Amino acid sequence: MTLLQTITAATPSPPPAPGAGLFTSPFLLSLLIWVPVIVAVALAFIPNPRGRYDVLVKQIAFFTNLGLVFILFIGYNQFENFLPTMQYEEKLPWLPAIGVTYHLGIDGPGLVMLLLSGLTGIASVLASLGIRERVRPYFALLLLAQASINGAIVARDMFVFLLFWGASIVPLALLIIGWGGPRRISAAWRLVGYWGLGTAALAVGALALYAAAGGRSFDMDTVLKASLSPRIQLGISMAMIVAAATRLPLFPLHGWVRDVLAEAPPGVVVAVAGAASRLGAFLLLRVLIGAEPAAAHLLSPVLAALAALTVGYAGLAALRAIDIRHAGAYLAMVPGAITVLGLAAVSPLGIAGSVLSLFTGGLAAALIAGVCATLAERAQARSVLVLGGLAPRMPNVAWLFTIAALALLGVPLLASFGTEVMTFFGAFKTQPIGAFAVAAGLGVTAVALAVLLARVLFGGPNPDAPGVSDASLGETWYLGLLAGALLWVGLFPGGPKIPGTEVPLFDPGLINQMAAGISDMASPYVLQAPGPAAASQ
Repeated sequence: MTLLQTITAATPSPPPAPGAGLFTSPFLLSLLIWVPVIVAVALAFIPNPRGRYDVLVKQIAFFTNLGLVFILFIGYNQFENFLPTMQYEEKLPWLPAIGVTYHLGIDGPGLVMLLLSGLTGIASVLASLGIRERVRPYFALLLLAQASINGAIVARDMFVFLLFWGASIVPLALLIIGWGGPRRISAAWRLVGYWGLGTAALAVGALALYAAAGGRSFDMDTVLKASLSPRIQLGISMAMIVAAATRLPLFPLHGWVRDVLAEAPPGVVVAVAGAASRLGAFLLLRVLIGAEPAAAHLLSPVLAALAALTVGYAGLAALRAIDIRHAGAYLAMVPGAITVLGLAAVSPLGIAGSVLSLFTGGLAAALIAGVCATLAERAQARSVLVLGGLAPRMPNVAWLFTIAALALLGVPLLASFGTEVMTFFGAFKTQPIGAFAVAAGLGVTAVALAVLLARVLFGGPNPDAPGVSDASLGETWYLGLLAGALLWVGLFPGGPKIPGTEVPLFDPGLINQMAAGISDMASPYVLQAPGPAAASQ
C-alpha cells in the first residue's frame, strides 16, 4: 500500500502478523545512542601531545558516524512499513519505584528523524574538518550531542525522553563557547536560556501526563494512551507547544536562533539547524497530534498562527539583514514553520506532510544556515554590503547556495516540493487563513532569497572586499551531502525500481517507509462521511 493510499484511508492498521521478518537486533537503537558516547569518552582520554593525533581524532569521529549510518541503513531497509507497532523495541526496568523504563522503539516518523540525524551527523563532522584547536574535546562534545539527539528520537518513556532532550543542551552550549565567534558567550547563554525554558515546560507537561495517567508509569504506551478530559489535554498541550516553540524555533520564542547560528562553527550549525531543532516538531507530533486529539482540534488555529507569524517574520528579517549569517539563521526558521502548518491542518494529508517535513525541513535548514556560514568564512566577510559577484570565484558555494534557496521554496525535483504539496493541500481545507498567510510569508522569503543571491553571488564584485576562495573538499562534501539527500528523495520518493517492475533496487523509498504509524496517528482526524440516516435528512 502506498503512503497516499494509507493516509487517505487513515484507519488503524491491522495487527502485525507473526513472522513479519523483522531484523530484530535487540541492540540496534542502543548502538545509535551509546556507541557515540563510548567513542567520545575514548577520545577524551586519547593522548594527543601538541595535536599530533588531530587527524586521527577526526578520522575516528567520521568513521564512527559512517558506521552508525551503516547500522541505520540496515534498519531502514528491514523496516516494515505495514506494522502499526513500534519496531526494534528495547525495554528494561530502570527506576521501577516511579515507573521509569529504558524503553526504546521507532515507527515511521521516528525512522525519518533517525535518517535526518544520521545524515547531519556525518555532515557536521565533515564541516568540522577545519577545526585546528582543541580537536579532541570538540569532536567528543559533537558525538555526545548526536547521542543525546538520537536518544530523544527513539525514547519511548517520557522520563527518558526528557533526560535526552535536556542533555543535548550541554554539549552544544560548550561547543559554541569553545569554538564560536566573537559573540559566542552571549549565543551560548541564549541557547541555554531558551532551551532551558523549553525543557522546564516539557517537564511540566510530562509530569502532568504522568499524574493524569495514574502516576504509575512514564512509559509512552501508558501516558499517551490514557483517556484524559479535554481540559487536561489542553493544559498539557500548551506546555508542549511552549517546549516545541523554543526548539524549532517559532515566533516569538526564537530569540536564540540568530546568535547561535551566526556564531557557532559550521559543524555545530548543521547539528542545531538539522536534527536538534526538529525535535520540537517531533514532540508536537508525538504528544499533541498523536495523543491529544481534542486539544489538537482546539489549538490548531494557534499552531497555524504561529506558523504564519514565523514565516512572515523570518522572511522580513532576512530581507533586512546585513550580516549574511544572520540572514541564513532567519531563513532556517522557515522549514520548521511549514512543519507546524502541516500539524495545524489536523488532517491525514497534512500530518503526512509534516512527517516528511521533519526530514526535508531539517536538511533545508541545515543547508541554508551551513552554506551561509561557509560562504562567510571563505569570503572573509559577513556583510552583504561588502560581498558581491562571488559566483565566478566560488562556483561550488554558488551552486549549493542556489540549491539551498530552491529547497526552502519547495521547487519540483527537490524533496521539499512533496512536503509543501501535502502540507498546503492538507491545510487549505481546515486552516485556510493560516495556509494563505504562510504562503504569503513564503512569497516574502522568495523575495529575500532573490535579493540575497543577486547581491552576493551575481552582483558586481567589490574591489575593497577581502580575497575569497571556494569551499574546501570537506565543506563541499558536507553541503553536497545535504543537497544530494534533498535531490535523491525528491527524484525517488518511492525509491528507485527495477525497470518494468515495482521491485526496489536498494532503497525502499522514504515516503513508503515513513507510512508506519501515520494512519493510526491520523485516524482521529478523518472527516467522517455522512451515514444513510444523515443523507436521508
